[in-house]
Amino acid sequence: MKYRSIGDMPRPSGFRYQAVAEKGKPRHERFDTFYIRHPFMEMGKRAKIFAPFDALNGFGDAVSAKRERYVERVQLSESDAAELNSRLEALRELIPTARDAREKMISARLTYYTPCTDVNSEHYMTRGRYVTISGTVTELDTVFGQITVGGRTVKLRDILRIEL
Repeated sequence: MKYRSIGDMPRPSGFRYQAVAEKGKPRHERFDTFYIRHPFMEMGKRAKIFAPFDALNGFGDAVSAKRERYVERVQLSESDAAELNSRLEALRELIPTARDAREKMISARLTYYTPCTDVNSEHYMTRGRYVTISGTVTELDTVFGQITVGGRTVKLRDILRIEL
């Protein structure tokens, strides 16, 4: 025998709420006090009360960070290092000062290495990933060894490739 509702289910003798179970589902008139305080909600709106919530703040971010693939830093060959140095030198000749950089508005595409900074990762500061940014070169500082492209400052030692 299949039970269609709780009212059809067998209950142990001395069941505490027998009288309530026999009454069945409550029926409310259109404008009684219960209906006024608790109006009927459409099924589409009711779904939001069952929507999931993030009980563990930051847990989702931590799990997605584990999916991040980290790699070893690439050691440039002599020819690649010479090519990178020649491009940096050409860029330095084009924009010797930050003022010249703002006036000439030279665009560049930069690929650089950034180490893993997630302290919970097994690759923390041992591996990293390569990031590519594009934008206007606003500063090339050979004294401190850094370049600013698209508002992001990158150390020259971290650069893998520059495309002008």
